[in-house]
Amino acid sequence: MAKQHKSEAAPASIESLSATGSVRGVFFSLGTTPSSDPQLDCAKAIIDLFASAKKTAHVAIYTLTESRIMDAMIAARKRGVKVAVVADASESDPNKNPFQAQLIHKLVQGGVEVHVATRQTALMHNKVGIFDSQTVCTGSFNWTNQAEKQNDENLVVLDGASVAAAYEKYVFQRILKNETMVSPVLSVPSQ
Repeated sequence: MAKQHKSEAAPASIESLSATGSVRGVFFSLGTTPSSDPQLDCAKAIIDLFASAKKTAHVAIYTLTESRIMDAMIAARKRGVKVAVVADASESDPNKNPFQAQLIHKLVQGGVEVHVATRQTALMHNKVGIFDSQTVCTGSFNWTNQAEKQNDENLVVLDGASVAAAYEKYVFQRILKNETMVSPVLSVPSQ
């Protein structure tokens, strides 16, 4: 075993977050799903999570244009689930992404609480759903039609209160409390 000389620095301590849970499933975008098996489909997995949510569904999302997912969010809200979304400001800009702006307007009209991350200095590139403080879905999958049908994307669903609490604190609540200022403007430019 080699002796450490005084001039050699000890390895820096890396702060880590201990969170435990189990993997419920791994999913892929429909265009690249192995064997085109719809049971492995990202969008279906997310829709199913909204359908089974009982109390809360918190979402931190970069871009959101998959209308079936939007409909599932509104349906969950109508069942009494508290659905809240923090969305990226640039992707929610009606001039840049009018379709997403229209869908966000639809969410707001459906009773979903939506906030736009206007004060975030970095790109708000999360794709996270936290359900009933017990389940998290995350991965490269943008909640969009293109990601669903054309991109090579993935999603993992994790069960565990400590995993969900970590995502709730370090993603959703951090962005909601520190980086959102305004709810989206309800007027959407006509196309």
